[in-house]
Amino acid sequence: MIVRFVDRREELEQLGELCSSGKSQLVIVYGRRRVGKTRLLLELLRKRRGLYFYVPRGGSETILEEFSRSVEGEFFKGFRFPSFHSFLEYLATKMEQGYLVVIDEFQRLGEVEGALSLLQRYWDEKLSRTGSVLVLSGSAIGTIVRVALRGDAPLYGRRTAVIKLEPLGFGGVLEWFDRLSPVDAVKIYGVFGGTPAYLELVDENESPEENAVKLVLSKRGALHEEPVYLLMEELRAPARYMDILGAIAQGRTTLSEIASATGLKRENATTYLSYLELLGLIEREKPLVGKGRSRYTIRDPFFSFWFKFVWPNMRSLEAGLEHEVWEREQENFNTYLGWVFERIAREFVVQATRRGELPVRPEAVGGWWSRDKEIDIVAVSKSEGAALLFEVKWSDLDMREAESLVASLERKAVELEVGEKIYGIIARNIEDKSELRKKGYLAYDLSDIYGLLKSQ
Repeated sequence: MIVRFVDRREELEQLGELCSSGKSQLVIVYGRRRVGKTRLLLELLRKRRGLYFYVPRGGSETILEEFSRSVEGEFFKGFRFPSFHSFLEYLATKMEQGYLVVIDEFQRLGEVEGALSLLQRYWDEKLSRTGSVLVLSGSAIGTIVRVALRGDAPLYGRRTAVIKLEPLGFGGVLEWFDRLSPVDAVKIYGVFGGTPAYLELVDENESPEENAVKLVLSKRGALHEEPVYLLMEELRAPARYMDILGAIAQGRTTLSEIASATGLKRENATTYLSYLELLGLIEREKPLVGKGRSRYTIRDPFFSFWFKFVWPNMRSLEAGLEHEVWEREQENFNTYLGWVFERIAREFVVQATRRGELPVRPEAVGGWWSRDKEIDIVAVSKSEGAALLFEVKWSDLDMREAESLVASLERKAVELEVGEKIYGIIARNIEDKSELRKKGYLAYDLSDIYGLLKSQ
């Protein structure tokens, strides 16, 4: 069980509003395994009158036995629901009394013939008239889409709200590890991402590098095979998908590059990529302004780290050479942190926008590239006819280096049609930031990011 509960304010607030609406609500909460769904729902139940049910793997008898144990204290020792009908009748009674009901890993009911159809019928005929809330939570994303979100799904059209729980951002990691230095926080985020169950394993008394070796690279590490388990849960044949994720992590980001690296036909590669997008493991990104080839990136830093440093070194790691592998990969890890820092910088720009701390309020934030030119962050405000353009560097810059980067940024932005252009730099550390700002440039470094995201 995850002990700490951080961030998740918006999701908890939304769920609270639904519970206070006085209307019947069928809410779907879903996300990858170990992302913190159960912890969120237990936090919701902590101050509300409610019931929590977990659906184990197994047949109807196993599931009914688990449901019965959850309410045994209300009846008598050894109480058992004889059928799903009796269980749903019980739920109807409790929801009529104003109880919030949570069914966790509900998608497993689809493995029992008729269970989801029966749940659908009870919702239509009884549960939807109680004025209470039923939350269905699950982690097998593909299955949940099939049974609840797709047009032909049994529960489609009945849901009143859908919450997809994503891993924590860098701000959440800062809240989790309040004693880490900013640089170490970036490293932890780069290795473990924002999945709460992974962060729970981190030993704050050891360095980020030691945690990476012990938990991820070592064949005895708790997370050494985590991506394999997740893909096996979602996919019948995960090998092709792992090849694709490995190709993306190694820098093959366009469709043609991925197809070539994996030996797939373009049309077949598109199918695999679409499903990885559905699972939330990758995203397809286009230049924010103008035209350019789409690029695929791995969304979660943990998966990016694993496929960049574990997947290609699996033979050595299985031989117990994790320390030797890490020593060899040190320089690559620092380069990789540049990609991580760019993601953090985007999060910073979004949060600074929400707090009104930028000279314009952009409606869209992304990147831009065209042939041999690339701008790390473009934040466009069409309503104000202006855009913020940032170069992002995971390095320490003196004034000369910073001014050179700004000059290069101005040259790259010549063909960009976005109205007024405001130039800036986001780096690990910038010497004499105030001087750059006096010249009309935006200048932020890790201390600014740490201060803003930490104070959320």
